[in-house]
Amino acid sequence: MHATEYQQQIPFHLANQPVCQIHSIFQNGLNIKSGNCLFFVGTVKNGRLPFGIHLTQEQLKQLLNGIHENSSVSWEPNERSLSFGETGPIVSIVGAEPFDWRISSELVTRELLSDNLAMFVSVLLEEPRVTGLAIDIESWLTRHLEGRSASGLTEQLISALLDVLDSSETNDIEQQLRFVIGRGKGLTPSGDDHLVGLLAIHEATGILSTAFVETLRRLAEKERLTTDIGREYLLYALEGKFSSTVVKAASELTRKTDINMLKTLLSELLDMGHSSGIDTVFGMLLGLLALRRKLE
Repeated sequence: MHATEYQQQIPFHLANQPVCQIHSIFQNGLNIKSGNCLFFVGTVKNGRLPFGIHLTQEQLKQLLNGIHENSSVSWEPNERSLSFGETGPIVSIVGAEPFDWRISSELVTRELLSDNLAMFVSVLLEEPRVTGLAIDIESWLTRHLEGRSASGLTEQLISALLDVLDSSETNDIEQQLRFVIGRGKGLTPSGDDHLVGLLAIHEATGILSTAFVETLRRLAEKERLTTDIGREYLLYALEGKFSSTVVKAASELTRKTDINMLKTLLSELLDMGHSSGIDTVFGMLLGLLALRRKLE
């Protein structure tokens, strides 16, 4: 079968580590492990992933029916294809569309940020929303904007995270990051999704200190503080690589837009996973609030 799209760097990674194994299987695809990297093979249900090879729903069904968890996987560089087992399915990227979704750097003025934050919050609060860490966004945001103390330990530590985003104090940064990384349930814990959203806004606006980014990179690379999949998303985000849904939403939040466009793109992101969408959006909110503080 021929994939429809793939992240353009994947063949280079696989050429260095051609012997792979199945890591995990889901309804909308599977992850394969190649060396220390994970790659996703599946549909675009959650957007085009920064480590994704994408198939149609029918192709995925055919693939999943032809493999099992212990199937061997190998990259065939000459055929530009993944072989599953000796006689199993073959996924070729010949003729597929390469992609590389990136967030452009933007100069955001106070006026633009004020307008976009107002629209963002309006969309976000159209209905009650609670993050995967059980933070009621409306209540938290109200307390934050009014300068009132956070309610409960998790909210206090999220507020403390905001305070170290542009810090040069590595110890303070590490303390807050150790609370957030891997925090929450699921394949991509909520804390990791918050950080991915935050890094997306940083990619556009440069809100984070070098010390913050490098401390996060060290913890993600050197320690096992989260799930394999959560770690993979963090490592890609640290390189400025995000899913297409994250790229579109973060890009729109940092340039002149209108509420209808913003609502459409945020809705796509909010629909992702059990809580991954809202957790990533909350991370973007933290990023914009940090930018607001920086521009004041």
